[in-house]
Amino acid sequence: MSQGRTETIAKQSRPRPRLSKRRRRQFIVASLLFPFVVLALLEFGLRLAGFGGYPTTFRRIGNMPDGSSLVVTDNPGPASYFFANRSRPGTLHQGSLVMPKPPGVFRVVLAGESAMKGFPQPRALSSASFLREMLGDAWPDRKIEVINLGTTAVASFPVLGMLTESLDYAPDLCVVYVGNNEFFGAYGVASLHSAGRTPTGIRVVRAFRWLAIAQAIDSVLGGGDATADKTLMEAMIGRASIAPDDPLRTHAAANLGRFTGEMIDRCKARGVPILVCTLPANERDLAPLGTTDRAMLAESDRGRLEQAVKQAPGNAAAWYGLGRAFSAAGDHAAAAESYRKAIDLDPMPWRPPGASVDAIRRAAAEHGGTLCDLQRAFREASPGGSIGWDLMDDHVHPTLRGQDLVARTIVSAMTGLSGLGAVSSDQIARLRTFDEYAAKLGANPYEEYGVAHQMRVLGRIPFIEQTTPELLARSEATCGRIAAAAMPEVREAMSEWQKPRTHKGEQRPISGMVARILVQKQNFAAAEPLYRVAADSVTPYSSWNIEFTYFMLACRERARGGLNDADREIAMTAIRRGEFLLGQGRSETGQTERFVGRLYQLRREFDKAIPFLLTAREKLSGTDLVGNDQALVESYLRTGQRDKAGAVIQNGIDRSGQYAEFYRRMRPMLDAPAPSGGAGAGK
Repeated sequence: MSQGRTETIAKQSRPRPRLSKRRRRQFIVASLLFPFVVLALLEFGLRLAGFGGYPTTFRRIGNMPDGSSLVVTDNPGPASYFFANRSRPGTLHQGSLVMPKPPGVFRVVLAGESAMKGFPQPRALSSASFLREMLGDAWPDRKIEVINLGTTAVASFPVLGMLTESLDYAPDLCVVYVGNNEFFGAYGVASLHSAGRTPTGIRVVRAFRWLAIAQAIDSVLGGGDATADKTLMEAMIGRASIAPDDPLRTHAAANLGRFTGEMIDRCKARGVPILVCTLPANERDLAPLGTTDRAMLAESDRGRLEQAVKQAPGNAAAWYGLGRAFSAAGDHAAAAESYRKAIDLDPMPWRPPGASVDAIRRAAAEHGGTLCDLQRAFREASPGGSIGWDLMDDHVHPTLRGQDLVARTIVSAMTGLSGLGAVSSDQIARLRTFDEYAAKLGANPYEEYGVAHQMRVLGRIPFIEQTTPELLARSEATCGRIAAAAMPEVREAMSEWQKPRTHKGEQRPISGMVARILVQKQNFAAAEPLYRVAADSVTPYSSWNIEFTYFMLACRERARGGLNDADREIAMTAIRRGEFLLGQGRSETGQTERFVGRLYQLRREFDKAIPFLLTAREKLSGTDLVGNDQALVESYLRTGQRDKAGAVIQNGIDRSGQYAEFYRRMRPMLDAPAPSGGAGAGK
């Protein structure tokens, strides 16, 4: 063997130098850390790309003239809890507040689900609006602000998150009305948006989905919305049937109690009093939604029904049928017990079982929250002590009278508070009747039609139509009665309102659509209150609100022969909102500029109207442009600028095509003496 080969073999057989213990530790640590470093870099990069985190429910959008900040409540925050079908999240009514809170303001935050939101009533007729009026009567020396965070289709965990955010915005009182969606709402235990059965599991899922990596993967893997042709109620269902002994029922009640207790604790830690509401539901007039035993729903013989519940004590339909038999016999106590048993056994628990309501009561007692017993108040106000159609529009959503009762019960519960939020018996005595509040808030047949139509849609859901056909029949009858009494043009507007394409951004108030027809008919007195409801039913800082406020005041001027100082102050408040929107660059259509200009005209400040009308005409088209130009011509004439008025008219004749005739009709304005009236309620 050669010497070279011998040396090579010797080198190969020589043991390699071993790493020191310190080096080995460093290598192991680096190996373990490497994937985490890669993930951290990936997370950072994806965050730069816009993934990760959650939007907030409260959003500062700009500074007011006095230096304070305007804050709005916005839907992206609640929408973050809807991860399974992101295109169809629950929504809240956008509200606004100012920070720091002005002196003399008592700020109430309402937190909960669609029942707290006021669905299916419009915003102007929700319990929040009734509460604002009632507290205004109780405390005439204070300005009452009610911030409604009620969000459709959420369980208690999202409500906890939104309520916690609100504590940074100086509430004087929080009211929680939650628990209807612990099964089928976002983060409910049986929902399409289920995130686990326990508070710990729910929090882990929420934290994981906060990561940019998780959101990026979700955006890639997320498919189309398979529930697009369903109502939100149907779309939330993850499990359609839940047996009486299913552990999900225990988990739902436990989660509700746990998160309600945390709401109380967080409010107390910030020194904010909190009222915790129990949950009224339609007990008497709505059959179990998940029942398959149609024969028991049709059965009326009490003896056979009693035998049925003995043979099958878990049959929700039999218990409900027995309740109806007891009601027919006048045994209301036995009927109430049977109805409540039917709710507890309902395989599709859209109504809160007794265990959920008990969890709320325990949380209030153990954590020191003040109980607002809505369930008891509704039962006491119901014939036979069981809640039905008189106070419920469907399974859990109060009627207009029910909205009043919610607010009235909240005010009554405030007698148990101390400090700034305490209400005395003398102040309670100042409250007006339901009819007086409903009239003041603008209740009208057209909004009643709107509610009935929404219930008609709900009543057509197969599992509701099969179990409680009365809901659809009642809704159809109400819609038919109101439509039959309306003039043809109004019926056409009501039909147009039902079409989804009519509503962009938020639901267009039906009152505003009907009011427009009445203005065309020169019925200003009837149109004015409808425009008032429309203005109160949309986002305060929006072009719609500015528009509806203008038409409300213009109709008032025409109906009454003029505006008073209070009316002119309403106009100025709307102008300030509009000018804020414009200052923030929040106008794309030109409508905000147009109606700010019109509001200045109502205040007889025609010179101030001109710049807004000029800006608006660059964005408007069609009849909107014609109406704006007519207002501009009037402002020019009122300020002695006849040549400019004539130029606007001639330009319209020469260049507006099919609308030229409208401008020809303006020519007599040039020869007439300056009018002495207001801005009118025209286009």
